[in-house]
Amino acid sequence: MDTRLKKANPGIYRYVAVVDEKVVGIGTLHQSQNPRARHSAGLGMMVHPDYWGMGIGTQIMEKLVDLADNWLNLVRVDLEVNTDNPTAVRLYEKFGFVIEGTKKMHAFGDGRMADSYFMARIREQA
Repeated sequence: MDTRLKKANPGIYRYVAVVDEKVVGIGTLHQSQNPRARHSAGLGMMVHPDYWGMGIGTQIMEKLVDLADNWLNLVRVDLEVNTDNPTAVRLYEKFGFVIEGTKKMHAFGDGRMADSYFMARIREQA
C-alpha cells in the first residue's frame, strides 16, 4: 500500500466517487494548518473523462461545500482551473466560486501551455 494512504496529513479531507467498485472521481480540501489561515482551504478535484456529464462533479462539490461550511467552518475555499475548461468553470461558479485572477502559461499538458484561473468562494459570516 502506498505510504501516502496510510498516514494522511492533518487538514486533508477527501471524497471519492465510485462506480462499479472503480474510483471515477476524487475531491480534496487542503485546510491550512497555519493558525492565521485556518479559515481557508484549497480545493482540488477530478472526474475520469469517461464519466463526465453524469453529475459526479456536482455530487463531489456538494460534499466538499457541505464539509467546508458545516463541519470545518471555512470562510474561504480557493482553487485553480485551466481557462480552457469552461465546463469546470461553470461547475465551480454554480457553487459560488468567482474568478479572482488569471495566471498566464501556468500549466503544461496535452503538448501545450495553458493559462489558469484562480477562483475562490467566500462564505459570508453571519
